[in-house]
Amino acid sequence: MATMTVPLGNRVDAELKCDFEKTAEEIGLTSTAAITVFMKRFVAEGGFPFAVRRPVPTEEQFAAEMEARYQRMLAGAEFQHDLIEV
Repeated sequence: MATMTVPLGNRVDAELKCDFEKTAEEIGLTSTAAITVFMKRFVAEGGFPFAVRRPVPTEEQFAAEMEARYQRMLAGAEFQHDLIEV
């Protein structure tokens, strides 16, 4: 018996879609097949089949952010508690 399929509508960045389709094609899949593989793994794993974390800044990025915040504090545009509550 054939499986019933339904459309899956979503909106994504055009460049991301193009890169996704190209990568799927390079490994011999259609974009639909690649999404289906992801969805099956997502269900089987009970969530993402890979770690999903916020990026950890490098030491240089952290220092730059702290310097920018310090400058905003000196200018009166940010307060010390803003650094703590973020």
